[in-house]
Amino acid sequence: MKNPVLSPVIAGGALIAVNATAGAFDAVIVRFVSADMHVFEIAFFRNAFSLLFLLPFLVRAGGMDFSSRFWGVHALRAFLKLGALVAYFLAILQLPLAVAMSIIFTTPLFTAFGSIVFLGERARPARVISALVCIAGVLIVLRPGAAPIGSGAVLALASAVGLGLVGMLMKLSAGREQPARIAWFNLVITVPLAFLLCLPFWTTPSLPILCLLALQGACGAVAQLSFAKAMTLADASAVLPVDFIRLPIAIVLGSVFFSETTDVAVYVGGAIIFASAMMLIRLERGRARRAAEAD
Repeated sequence: MKNPVLSPVIAGGALIAVNATAGAFDAVIVRFVSADMHVFEIAFFRNAFSLLFLLPFLVRAGGMDFSSRFWGVHALRAFLKLGALVAYFLAILQLPLAVAMSIIFTTPLFTAFGSIVFLGERARPARVISALVCIAGVLIVLRPGAAPIGSGAVLALASAVGLGLVGMLMKLSAGREQPARIAWFNLVITVPLAFLLCLPFWTTPSLPILCLLALQGACGAVAQLSFAKAMTLADASAVLPVDFIRLPIAIVLGSVFFSETTDVAVYVGGAIIFASAMMLIRLERGRARRAAEAD
């Protein structure tokens, strides 16, 4: 048998790069359409088009089934994810893209914290050290002494907290539900909920705006599929460092489309935040591997 053209790590890293690029363009589209639509409506169309693009994959994976013993978990996860998405959209309307992206890198920290508080996992030294490093990175990005912390930063942190809790609930569902079913339940709950939220603010989009929203939904679907596939190809700690390209991509897109300038502190703080997340992932993976070998 011939060796594959790409090793699993390289292929997984390439998919993470696709995920990061799609996520960055997602933010740009929000900026473009926000003048014509409320963020609740943007969230609705984003999820609706993602569901439309993911349907063929869900059908093929056999994930479209309403029977589950974990409807409560699915509903809570969908609610948190929608809230985090709306908070993120509001944040990127108030912050430079690079700053918002840097703060979102704190998500793994909140997943670990939620696992300690709600799932009873131990507060291991690796988690404490990672948290302290992450906090230092956030302070460097936000520079609270040099400038007041505005609502945009609070919203970005709230989004990271929400996504972190979603990750915690994903851990709770691990081994009990297939990824395709988790995606299915998330979207069939989120789409009608987002529709109800946006009704008071409804504005019928023009054709160009609708095309941008469809592109945004496609970006969301591509990002989700790329990330899920990457996690099956290689260890997360081996491929997730590639996600850091999200920051330079956001810097370039912010400069090209919105004439944003980026302070050196964002580079430094963003790198520290991301390094803390990767340190946590590597140490946790190593601990899990040693525990499996001991068994």
